[in-house]
Amino acid sequence: MSKNSDYSEVRQVLQTPWLKTHIRSRLHALKLSSFLSEEDIVQHSVMCLFETLQSGKQVNHPVAWAKLVSERYISKLYKKHRVSEATELEKIEYFANQNCDKNNSYDIHEEIAKNIQQIKTKNRAILRMRFFQKFSWKKIAEILSHQEGTQICVATARKRGERAVKELRQVFLNKLAS
Repeated sequence: MSKNSDYSEVRQVLQTPWLKTHIRSRLHALKLSSFLSEEDIVQHSVMCLFETLQSGKQVNHPVAWAKLVSERYISKLYKKHRVSEATELEKIEYFANQNCDKNNSYDIHEEIAKNIQQIKTKNRAILRMRFFQKFSWKKIAEILSHQEGTQICVATARKRGERAVKELRQVFLNKLAS
């Protein structure tokens, strides 16, 4: 490809509304749309396309090519996101279950109890069931299902637990900042 080429393939990808719609639906389905946008993914695909064209390779179907690149990128980001969520939750569970020496244990538990009182009631209940009563996510899902009168799956209970931990973390960070 010559240096004077206008890269019509890039323009074609950028002007295809179908691609953005497809990417948006994938991000929504994987619950990634809260921290990624379709513009981020399209930009990544366009940059890859541009680099491919710069290297002299020819792309016959640029929109299909961009879709494939975006699918792979979304998949990579999804896997990375799931690993980081699991790791964060495992760290919190480790510290919650760790035995502290008796002098510090009371102070730490007292501080946690004070901070837990500042979060939403539903989140407080989930944290107590998980970290203090040592319930499994399955048991928590059963209890929430019974309380709410609707079927709550384990994944939903875990997600609520993650939100509760996030809220508690924010309370701690706000205290540190003040």
